Amino acid sequence: MDVLNSKSNQIREMNAREKNKRRYFMIVGASCGLVLCLTTLVIFKKEMSEEITGIIYTIAGIFGVCLTEAYNFEFGFFKKKFRNKNKLKKNQK
Repeated sequence: MDVLNSKSNQIREMNAREKNKRRYFMIVGASCGLVLCLTTLVIFKKEMSEEITGIIYTIAGIFGVCLTEAYNFEFGFFKKKFRNKNKLKKNQK
C-alpha cells in the first residue's frame, strides 16, 4: 500500500513540476521579450527610423500585455474577475 501511495505522490509531484515549468517559461519568455525590446529602443533609437521605432514600441506593448496576462493567470486574479462578469451576463439574459 505504501508503494502505491509513494508512486501516486511521485506522479503528482511530476505533474506539478511540469505545470510550473510552463508557467515559469511563460513569465520568463514575456519578460525577456519586453527587456529585449526596451533595450533595443534605448541603444539604437537614434539610429532607427521612426517606423521601426514604432514597430518595436508596438512589440514591447504586446510583450507587456502578455506579461500582465501571465501574472494575472498565475495568481488567479483574471479568472475570478472574468467568472464574475460572465455570471452577471448570464443572469441578465
